[in-house]
Amino acid sequence: MSDIEVRKLNRDEYKIWDELVESSTHGTIFHKSFWLSTCGELLNKKLKIYGCFKGERLVGGCSLFIHKSGFFKIASSTISMTPYGGVVLAHSPISKVREQEQTYNKIIKSLCNAFDNEHFDRIQITNSPNFVDVRPFTWIGWNSKVRYAHYLILNDFENRLSRNLKRNINKAIKNEISIEKSEDISLFYDLFGETFLRQGLKPPVTKGFLVNIFDMLLKHERGEMWIAKTKSEEIAAADIFIYDNKRAYRWSAATHIELNKTGASSLLVFTVFKDMQNRGLKEINLMAANTPQLSKFITSFNPKLVPYYLVEKRTALVKLLKLFSK
Repeated sequence: MSDIEVRKLNRDEYKIWDELVESSTHGTIFHKSFWLSTCGELLNKKLKIYGCFKGERLVGGCSLFIHKSGFFKIASSTISMTPYGGVVLAHSPISKVREQEQTYNKIIKSLCNAFDNEHFDRIQITNSPNFVDVRPFTWIGWNSKVRYAHYLILNDFENRLSRNLKRNINKAIKNEISIEKSEDISLFYDLFGETFLRQGLKPPVTKGFLVNIFDMLLKHERGEMWIAKTKSEEIAAADIFIYDNKRAYRWSAATHIELNKTGASSLLVFTVFKDMQNRGLKEINLMAANTPQLSKFITSFNPKLVPYYLVEKRTALVKLLKLFSK
């Protein structure tokens, strides 16, 4: 019998969850209870945080958003504008690899048993880049997929810029583009909406969602917005960056299709990275590696490519319906 007990955490236990997230290498701001709770409430998805206890100690867990899709019960560790979530495990004091893996496998197997008892028709867990070992899932029949992120080490980054990026930065300076912080989220959403409309798509979230998320980030001192303006005060680009105790994230970016030809985005991002470097930040997750056009811009900073892993389990009926829908 496993000595790991898995149960849903109550709100008054979110503090110990957040402490686990802070101390675990797997934890990100997207695992923090204030992020999860706010997103769940704004997007009308039920949040459950499963805690794995060994005695009285929280040794791991996983957060899920749960909703109904027709007759099906769906669970996912992510939600709109939340790239990662998934499993968080406490640091193991065990130095031997075999014993460490046995401990981690036991925790994940206990989690999977708890998920099975929930009778989800589909469950998808997208883990953070630091959670690399998804074998305990695949060994018991889950499917896995790989995704990618770009990480930029900020130390001496300015010496690794591509020639084209340097030209765009100089072009922006000649065009008298100015860079500044702003708390006016309307400036961002106008560009954000236009970015999707150009592709014939509806924005993934409403302005109200962004307003609430940004207010939450400011309250917790975990985020900031930077804008690039022309000399005539037009907004050419805007980026929102967020932080946890491990790194920064380029969470969302938007540009004006015409004004971006001024080199505004290049100067904006370069300016922010220099500011982060001066503040002592070590690295930034630039994300965007799974979209060719976005990846092309980001790679001009010469970041490193980092994989992260999605695991998924579906019932036979869901698999069958997917097969017939092709």
